[in-house]
Amino acid sequence: MKEFLLYSSLATIGLSGVMIITGIILIKKGLRATHKKAMLTASVFAIIFVVLYLLRSSLFPPERYAGDHRTLFLSILWSHTLLAMINFPMAAYTIYLAFKERFTRHRRIAPYTAGVWIYVAVTGWAIFLFPR
Repeated sequence: MKEFLLYSSLATIGLSGVMIITGIILIKKGLRATHKKAMLTASVFAIIFVVLYLLRSSLFPPERYAGDHRTLFLSILWSHTLLAMINFPMAAYTIYLAFKERFTRHRRIAPYTAGVWIYVAVTGWAIFLFPR
């Protein structure tokens, strides 16, 4: 069960990041409708990730980092955690602006939201790769 939750959460956060990158490419090509679908798909994967992560965290205690690069690990972990908490309201607001068709504001915040989102997805995988 623990491994299923771990690998499922890694898959969903990875797919979420891939869909954000896909959405960026689509909007640069002018494909608004497909961009919207990609970004909403990324959001669904992110929500599934949060559910899986919270379930895994509540059922199984976290494992302590056992490697030689503790400072690097903690730097990545803290930046990941802080930016993940910041990204949720940013993403919600970015989606809200798009649905309200406030595209001038949406275009202003969306690159920052996407950048933070991709960072959180990549560092989520990096945290997994550190030894336990």
